[in-house]
Formats: sequence, C-alpha cells, structure tokens
Amino acid sequence: MVALTRRPSSNASGSTDSDGVEWRQCDLFDPESIAAAIEGVDVVIYLVHSMSPQSRLTQARFDELDLVLADNMRRAMDVVGTSHIVFLGGLGAHQDDSVLSRHLVSRQEVGAVLGSGKAAITELRAGLVIGSGGSSFRMLIRLIRRLPVMVLPRWTSTPTQPVAIDDVVRAFEAVLDDPAAWRGEFDLGIEEEMTYGRMIHRAAAALGRNPVTVPVPISSPRVSTLWIMVFSGEPASLVVPLIASLKTPTIARDNRLLDHLDRSSLAGFDESVEACLAESGDADDPRRATRSRDRKVIHQRSLVRSIQRMNMPDDLTPASAMRVYWEWLGKVFRPFLKIRTDVSKAGEADRVTVHLFGLLLMLELNRLPEACDDELETMHITRGLLVRRVSPPGSRLEFRWIKERGVLLTALQDYAPSLPWPIYMCSQAWLHLMVMAGFRRWLRRRSRD
Repeated sequence: MVALTRRPSSNASGSTDSDGVEWRQCDLFDPESIAAAIEGVDVVIYLVHSMSPQSRLTQARFDELDLVLADNMRRAMDVVGTSHIVFLGGLGAHQDDSVLSRHLVSRQEVGAVLGSGKAAITELRAGLVIGSGGSSFRMLIRLIRRLPVMVLPRWTSTPTQPVAIDDVVRAFEAVLDDPAAWRGEFDLGIEEEMTYGRMIHRAAAALGRNPVTVPVPISSPRVSTLWIMVFSGEPASLVVPLIASLKTPTIARDNRLLDHLDRSSLAGFDESVEACLAESGDADDPRRATRSRDRKVIHQRSLVRSIQRMNMPDDLTPASAMRVYWEWLGKVFRPFLKIRTDVSKAGEADRVTVHLFGLLLMLELNRLPEACDDELETMHITRGLLVRRVSPPGSRLEFRWIKERGVLLTALQDYAPSLPWPIYMCSQAWLHLMVMAGFRRWLRRRSRD
C-alpha cells in the first residue's frame, strides 16, 4: 500500500511506517510528480481538499485549486494506467448547481473531472463525518464548549444526515474488495434525518452541557462565519466554504452500497459522538505542528500561485488562447511594454519576451512542448528583471481547458518574484489580478461578438 503526502516539510518519501504503508511525497500541482508517485498503483483513493496554503501567496479560490489538482490527478492516472479511483465527495452534490454552495459545486466538479479519464470511478458522498481529528466535528464541539448562549441562524434548520468515520472506512473497504462492482455514485449517511440545530443540542447533551439557544430569522453566512471563526479558533479557509454549504439539504439517497453495509447497522449520531469524545476527538488539530513546519518552508520558498477561471470561447484552444493573451496584453500596455511573440507554424507561442520601453527585459517565457496537449498549454518562465535569479524549474504559466465545465483556467505556478516581498504584494501581485480580470472581460466580449 502506498500513501502520498504533499507536505512541503515532509521527509517521509520512500519510508515505510509500522503499518507497512510506503509513503511517497509528491507535488499535486505537477502531473509528472503525481505520475511518479502513483507508479504501480492500481486503485487511487482521492481525499484531497485545498483549504490550506501551499504557497506564500495564493491568488485563487479553493474550488479553482481543487479543479487544477483533480485534472492533474486524472492526467497522471492516464499516463501510468491506474484502473480505478475512489473519491470522497459531498452529500447533496447531485442537485442542480443553482441550489448548491460553491463548496458542493466544487465537489461536483472534482468528481466530473476525475471520472473523465481512462480510470473507472467510484464516488462516495458524505456530509458531516464524525471522527477523531475531524475538523468539522472539532469546530462543532468547540462552539458548544465555549458558548453558554448560541444563536441559531436559519441554516441550522437545514436537514442533514451525518455519518461516523468508521462507517466511511467500511464503505471504502467494501469498494476496494471489488472496485469493478461499485462503479458510480453512492451516498453515505445514518438512517436518522436531523437538522444542524438538533445536532447541536444532541452533541451538547453528550458533553453534559445545556447551552441556551436562540433561533434568529437570518441566514447570513458572513455573520455566521465571523462568530464561528472567533469562538472555534478555526481558520477562514476552512470555515467559509463549510458554513456556506449548510444552507443545502444533504440527505443520503438509498443505494445498493448502503444496503450492502446494512444501513440499520451504521453507528447513530449519539453513539458516534460518544465514541469520538472518548478518543479526544475534539482536541486540538492533530496537524497543527506539521502545518507550522510547512508554513516555515512555504515562507522560505516565497513562491506565488495564481489561478483564475474564465469562459472558454468556442473558437479557441489553450494554445491559441495563450497566443492571443500575449497579443492582447501588448496592445493594452503599449507603449510601456513591448511584447514579442515567436509563433510556430502550428500557431503556438514558442517564445515570449516582455521589454519595458523596448529596452529592459522584464520577462522571458519559453513553451514546454512536452507539457502541452490539446487541453493544456504551458510556458516556462525563464528569466527577466521580474524573476528571481535562481528561479525554480517549475515556474510556469499555464492555460488549461476543463472541458467538463467549459472553462479556461489560467495558472501562474511556482512563480518566484524578484521584488522584495512587501513591494511585490503592493504592486505586481495586484497588477497580475487586474490584468487577468481584464483578459476575462475581453474574452467575454469576444464571445458575444
């Protein structure tokens, strides 16, 4: 069995733990790194979420990050010939996008991308998973412990069906015993349907507490997010998408996997909470120390990741979109920037140079043909006054077409700015966002014409 870690501070790659699991380190933003890490693996279990920073500056929403990572995994599996992937998605993600939160839409997108490759897919869908070390459960318990009076917004009346971590593990084991028999989507959840408000009261009883609860006729995720962050101590990157999801009913549909597990045998809510509390499941984040070490490495590297989502015009490909981007940019910043694009016979931008007033080389980028295909165009950022002298080999600009969603993702990956960090944050970082916003608007207008 192989387990992957993407922690930048990890030195566990190639080691085997006491359970006989071989640990391999990989960069999930690099398909080649993933392919090397999953070489020889028949079935992949995908449990990835993008709610922790991987770069000193990340200019991207979590759903854009998750979309890139899922596409990279799909590409890597196609290369090494992985036969099956098992993905843990979100309960309720089968509903129409219009009623889903961004978090649940993201889970839906990830499942669609992972399932678009050569590997067969099994998607298990769960709501709140009750287990030791779980961030959502820890957040709930901390609020109950710290607040003698709790305000219950309208979203606390949303129906849901949580599930115990042990039963999620049982579901994975059933699928892994015979992956081919369990292709498709399968919801997981206890038999009892309950609201989040009821969940709070029941969890409080397990703690021996009886907080005063005050229902209020508001449903503002922003207000809820603020007080939950303050009193739970959890970061905004975790709280914001989770709270926004609570307005969507998450009810587990009957399916043959639940029949196979015998839904009546699944641990109930009270039983799951008591078992988790007995294991100190509401204790501090078990990954706190490792995240602290990761932050030090991330700070030392001082790299930038910036991903923007745009509509993909029907008449463009990633290669032609990359070429017209540089043409558009040269017109927007004329006469300050002189941008020269060397175009191949096939119409790709082979080499791009950006000069200030035609004199100072600010950026040079070269196409990486081995990293390009019909859905991905990649240029390596090689040199220039805006690039650190010792730039990482992975510093690149990507234009990626996610055909399952009909969107174009522009991604600045592992960029190493030469400007001092405070100056970069107040100047070039903001300029990049404004440029990409302008290009998005230009593509939108171009599609209408």
